[in-house]
Amino acid sequence: MADRQWYTAIEGKQDGPFSDQRLRERIAAGTVRADTLVWCDGMSNWAKAAEIPGLMSSSQGAAPPMPATSVPVTGGVAAGAPTISEDDYLVFDPQRRIDRVWPLFWRLIVVVLSIVAVIPLPWAAPWFLRWFVERIELPGHRRASFAGQPGDIWYIFILYALLSYGSAALSLLLHGLFSLLLIPLNAFLALLITQWFFANLDWPGRRAPLQFTGGYWAMLGWSVLAPISFISIIGWAWVYTAWARWMCRNIKGANRRFVFTAGGWSYLWRTVTFVLASYLLLGIPFALRWYARWLVGQFALIGEAAPSVASV
Repeated sequence: MADRQWYTAIEGKQDGPFSDQRLRERIAAGTVRADTLVWCDGMSNWAKAAEIPGLMSSSQGAAPPMPATSVPVTGGVAAGAPTISEDDYLVFDPQRRIDRVWPLFWRLIVVVLSIVAVIPLPWAAPWFLRWFVERIELPGHRRASFAGQPGDIWYIFILYALLSYGSAALSLLLHGLFSLLLIPLNAFLALLITQWFFANLDWPGRRAPLQFTGGYWAMLGWSVLAPISFISIIGWAWVYTAWARWMCRNIKGANRRFVFTAGGWSYLWRTVTFVLASYLLLGIPFALRWYARWLVGQFALIGEAAPSVASV
């Protein structure tokens, strides 16, 4: 039952998800009985707890474990959404080596220089993503990995680098507003890179190959709305958080679903702090690592929604 998320139906009321530990605690307390309907990902329909092999017997006669700690979610998940345990969140660099701030910084510098040089980008991008992803820990102490290779979509990265030159040229010659003309092409390349990234993302116990199912027109809409939102001075923070949630909803193939839990205010003040800290050149590596760890930590993997109790 490792890493499962359980739902219960008691007196017609659906509740959950509960971790294995929390479900055993509820069984030991008598809240969940042998005739209680339960469901978890992988089951075709609800079933009585007594009918799940090992569920009741493994919990009876044992002392209840310590309850799982939950953390409040502010602004990231709608009211009525499942409670997210602190163990559901992704963690960047779980070794917590506070003194190791330079590896992320100099690798990012290499990627930026490769964009300027154009040709190296198809090699630099997978190299950086592999290093970054391997330092992310998922729920259940699982390590993610990235299998993307330079030859997969090298032409897309070349076009992306050339597009950066085109955008800069339009900004200089025709003022910044006209660089918006390149947004449709930029959105198309961003969609292809996003699809490639998730298709090559892997971790132990994953149910199926990941797919990003978001469409081009939605990606284009977000790409247009994002720069326009800067007119409002602070509204961009809410646009980018909503954009991240849209992306999470379109990641398919995991036995859990991705959610982005940051709210607009938290995204705003941390991003502003990061930008201001970057003006102090020596502070950039420290600010970058702090910001990257916070941003990764706003993503969580939670249980899939259970089928309706009425279908039993």
